[in-house]
Amino acid sequence: MSFITEYPVSDFLPASPHCESADSSVAEIQQSVWTIFCAVVDNFGDIGVCWRLARQLNREHGCRIDLWVDDLDAFARFQCKPEWSAMKGTCIDDIEVRYWSMSHPLSIKRMAEVAESAVIIEAFGCELPEGIATAMASVSVAPLWINLEYLSAESWVQEYHGLKSMISTPEKTLHKTFFFPGFVDGTGGLLREKGLIERHESWQSNEDFERARLLKDLGLVDLCHQRIDLLVSLFTYESAALEGWFDTLIRGQERVLCLVPEGRVLTSVAACFGLDAAPTAGDVLTRASLTVAAIPFLSQSEYDRLLSLCDFNLVRGEDSFVRAQWAGKPFLWHIYPQHDDVHMLKLDAFLRLYSEKDDCGLARFWHCWNLGEDCGDLWHYLRPQLPRLREQAREWRQKLAQMPDLAGNLVQLYRNRQ
Repeated sequence: MSFITEYPVSDFLPASPHCESADSSVAEIQQSVWTIFCAVVDNFGDIGVCWRLARQLNREHGCRIDLWVDDLDAFARFQCKPEWSAMKGTCIDDIEVRYWSMSHPLSIKRMAEVAESAVIIEAFGCELPEGIATAMASVSVAPLWINLEYLSAESWVQEYHGLKSMISTPEKTLHKTFFFPGFVDGTGGLLREKGLIERHESWQSNEDFERARLLKDLGLVDLCHQRIDLLVSLFTYESAALEGWFDTLIRGQERVLCLVPEGRVLTSVAACFGLDAAPTAGDVLTRASLTVAAIPFLSQSEYDRLLSLCDFNLVRGEDSFVRAQWAGKPFLWHIYPQHDDVHMLKLDAFLRLYSEKDDCGLARFWHCWNLGEDCGDLWHYLRPQLPRLREQAREWRQKLAQMPDLAGNLVQLYRNRQ
């Protein structure tokens, strides 16, 4: 049996200097093991967030990380390292990556090791392997148990962030804290590693040069010498809205280059060009003013560079959605579809924060795309607004950058628990 109670606000505030020295606090963090459980539900959003979190906790805070993934094939594809799929346990970039599955329980010994962690994070509500809670209740000091929730801009997030559930076991009562990422104070913030904003500013300070280098790195040398009036990236789910938008770009006067990393939307690209099969990396399709280039699935750092150098980014899910905001460029969010269009409420909640006065038509364009409607005519109005939307995107990025980042907030929660 479990119930929800409020988590003390003090646990999310900076530690008092009178409680312990900064040196001892840092040393304790660096000696601690943090265990993250990730279930790869669909695509790469879940593992993308978990991998970024694991690396930041390790690199910036010195935490020792055990990352448990239930789909190593997906993890290997996400990392562009197919050979990793056969590894049931290996160290990658100082992160211990391990395999778990609800259908294959962990050994008693392994569960006991996990229970000795300082922090256990179940990402996005994935249930811990059977027996872990019992093992946690058996140790003298139970780990800090955190349920890292999905990102949402809805107003209720602030109310529920930091609440905890009390789980009764025969040995003792455990507490699970609900941790909500968010865009405003009173939430867990967003993942933002050190130097991220500076990297984007560096790429964008000499955009023409960096774009040419990007195209060369992608193997698109011939396109470096062609006129490109608008550079866009397309990494969304399949969408019926794509055909109308592409048709508008084809009939337009400016030369548009659309870069499409390998993914689900390439099936929609194929339909738009009348192809029997989806394009693969290296394929370049041109029709009148529009050129579409299929490119390899990119590493996280390479994808950040792509977002930074494009004039307009179409992104999906959670991880690429957040990274598009750090890029400081105009973007469209293709939110993961849910039953009864519940996802549209989440979309509108974010738009209310991001674009309070939508006189640029951005919200209408987002709505049409997410509903699978023809948004070609809307592009005629939205396209001239891109310079203004770029300024808005940079202002939004600056606002977000004033907030503590998600990894730092998690560390602060752990530190204040001591």
